[in-house]
Amino acid sequence: MRRSGIRPSHVALILSMLLAPALYAGQTNPLTVLDGELLTNQAGLPMLKINGREEALSANTPYLLHTLEDKRLAGRQVHLEGIAKPDGTFEAHWLYTVHDGKLYSVRYYCPRCNIVALEPGNCVCCQQPTELQEIPKPANSH
Repeated sequence: MRRSGIRPSHVALILSMLLAPALYAGQTNPLTVLDGELLTNQAGLPMLKINGREEALSANTPYLLHTLEDKRLAGRQVHLEGIAKPDGTFEAHWLYTVHDGKLYSVRYYCPRCNIVALEPGNCVCCQQPTELQEIPKPANSH
């Protein structure tokens, strides 16, 4: 009596064909690094000045875009990690300020309520403006 069905070797082949796209989707290209002066243009859009030229910036998250637009960071030396987009903008994924060659993470803090925020604005508790803080980046973090 012959058993009908799929052979185990065929099951493995079918599974590998189905899972292959998911495996490749998790792989990403390395991020590009840009160092320069953070500016905003007349329209309030963030720009990065590098060697006399200005590069338009975007961000992969709304809170990072709001941070790039924060006037308190205008004129600061920054280190951006991200990808060049087809529209000509540089999409930032990570932002650090630079002081004496060292990188600092940016965060927003309310000392009254002891609340940390990811983007500029008012405290979610007391509604007072948050403070910009720059925290030294640990050597092994992103």
